[in-house]
Amino acid sequence: MDTKRKVESLSFLRALAVLMVCFCHFGQPFSQDGNVLAGMFDIFHEYGKYGVQVFFVISGFVIPLSLDKGRYELKHYGKFLLKRLIRLHPPYLIALAITLVILVSSTVVKHIAFPETPSSIFLSLFYLHHPDSNPVFWTLKVEAEYYLFIGLFFLLLQKYPKATLAASIPLFMVISQTAVVEYIDLFSHLLYFMIGMIGYVMYMKGGKNWLEVGYITAIAVFTYLFYGAAPTIAAVATILVIMLYTGKVHQAFDFLGEISYSVYLLHFPVGVKLINLASRYVKPQYDILLFTFAVLFCLGVGYVFWKYVERPFSERSNKIKYGPRKTVSVEVAAAA
Repeated sequence: MDTKRKVESLSFLRALAVLMVCFCHFGQPFSQDGNVLAGMFDIFHEYGKYGVQVFFVISGFVIPLSLDKGRYELKHYGKFLLKRLIRLHPPYLIALAITLVILVSSTVVKHIAFPETPSSIFLSLFYLHHPDSNPVFWTLKVEAEYYLFIGLFFLLLQKYPKATLAASIPLFMVISQTAVVEYIDLFSHLLYFMIGMIGYVMYMKGGKNWLEVGYITAIAVFTYLFYGAAPTIAAVATILVIMLYTGKVHQAFDFLGEISYSVYLLHFPVGVKLINLASRYVKPQYDILLFTFAVLFCLGVGYVFWKYVERPFSERSNKIKYGPRKTVSVEVAAAA
């Protein structure tokens, strides 16, 4: 496999994943609204949530690839975490503040008590709590735990790929079914990241990859048995697209993939609140128009947030280097 090519599919997959999550949350209010498209909205709500698995597989693939490209070593672990912190945490904190402002406004209008406390807000600063008004924040804790993990695991994966995969996959399968997951959320989802990591090994290795295909198959069987068909299909389809698609991606997907993190952070409090406010004035037969407007409005909000918040911090993160970089041309921005 040509490891110098740009992985064009990543932009498309990030765009698809964030749209799936938006469709999930925006479809729910309309799924029981008595309109002729209620069944379609119910499907959006039921299956759109598996865009999260798409994001996890992308992170599993992209982060090791970016570490490889940056000539990452153990001595760079602190820099790696700092890069991730600068890239992702300030936008999260600002999105959290926006979420709380929207929540305060809502409680004032409804004359109800504010559900958050100083303690819960403090915990939210470190991903240890998420407001009910923005439930998607739970995935950011998983991603943060993944960064702590991959900065160390990558060194084994890079130096001893066969032994590392052979030993770790059964181990992570067992751990995922133990009480450990009650304390470390990552282990409930690590197998999806592992699919992406195996894809990274295949990408760098090139040639015959039958052993790695066998590992992905084993994980797919396990996740199907324990988590169901839908998340398994989402994860396997993601790595297949990454590994097999070599064409170009339309610039619209490039754009949406670029702003996907910003859209993801704000779509729930902005979009769902917009739908809840407007639905009292919109007849059920026009639900599809309100749904479409909510999606487009959140994309616009996401773009503004990306331009003035996310991108500046991303540029600061990119200035931190580990050392001379390899010449692998690859898209290294990972979704959260």
